[in-house]
Parts: sequence; C-alpha cells; structure tokens
Amino acid sequence: MPFRIASLAAALAWGVAAHAAPPLADPVMSKEEVKANKVRIEEQYDQSQARCRRLQGPARELCNEHARGERDVQVAELQMRMQPTPDNDEKVRLAKAEASYSQSLVKCKEFDGQARRICRQDAKSTFEMAKSEAKLQKDVVAQTLRSENTVRERTAAADRAAEVQYNQVRERCETLPAEGRQNCLEDAKRRFGKI
Repeated sequence: MPFRIASLAAALAWGVAAHAAPPLADPVMSKEEVKANKVRIEEQYDQSQARCRRLQGPARELCNEHARGERDVQVAELQMRMQPTPDNDEKVRLAKAEASYSQSLVKCKEFDGQARRICRQDAKSTFEMAKSEAKLQKDVVAQTLRSENTVRERTAAADRAAEVQYNQVRERCETLPAEGRQNCLEDAKRRFGKI
C-alpha cells in the first residue's frame, strides 16, 4: 500500500512538471479564432463528459475530474495565447496543478484510514510545491517576454534602417549612366537581400 501512495505522489509530481512550460507567444489571434477555440474546448468537454457517463463509481468521478481539468487548462492556455503575460502564464501553471491535485484527491478515496491521510497529504504538498513554482516562474516568464519584445523591436528597427539604406543606394544608382545603373541596382539588391 505505501508503494501505491508513493507511486501516486510521483505521478502527480510528474504530471505537474510535464505540463509546466506553456508556449509563450503565438501570433495575435482574431476574435473569430478565439471564439472558435472556445467552442472547440466546450465541445471537447461535452464529449469527455459523455464518455464519463458510461463509467460507474470512482472511475466516473476520476473521468469527470480529468475532463474538467483538461477544459480549465485549455481555457487558461487560450488566454495565454491571446495575451501572453506573466499573470496568464501563472494561471496556466495553476490550472495544471489544480487539475492534477483534484484527480489525486479522487484517487486517494480508494484508500482507507492512514493510507488515505498520507495520500491526501502527499497530494497537498505536491500541489503547494506546484503553486510555489508557478509564482517563481512568473518572474522568469516576465523576463522572457521582455527579451522577446526587445528582440522584436530591435529586429524591426534594423529592418527599417536597412530599408532606408537600400532606398538611398537605389537613388544613388538612379543617378548613374544607363550602363552602370543596372549593375549598381543588382549589387544593391544582392547586398540588401532584395533578390
């Protein structure tokens, strides 16, 4: 019996760790895409609930918790894709931790007495560690998002500067006689990656 409790705690810890790092930023989603994703999430949840109705007892309860957890995580991930912020990343991590925790509590119901108490304590401690980790990761995600934004801004500025330089070189080429103009324009295109 202690082995089963240890296995359950290890599985919970693995489940939280395996889903710890959500994607940071997707291209901005349109309102239609967001709405379609929300509908898809609810349809998946309804299908999962329908599958759970075929089960009985603890298996049904565990299935329902799993379906609920998946839905909550997907909603949090959608929010993160719509608005990649440290707070939304923390919400994703917490949703995953809460889903694992609720499933673990259902699994603990199959034990009696001391074994159940230890199982619930292990699940609670793993959940608390996951919550702490989510708060710590918030700073890391904030720094990562700042870095991504800085890189994006610098790349855009470099692209604008290169375009200005290309236009200046092209204007200079236009002032050359016809036989040198074509070579100058081709050289400028090659140099600035316009070919």
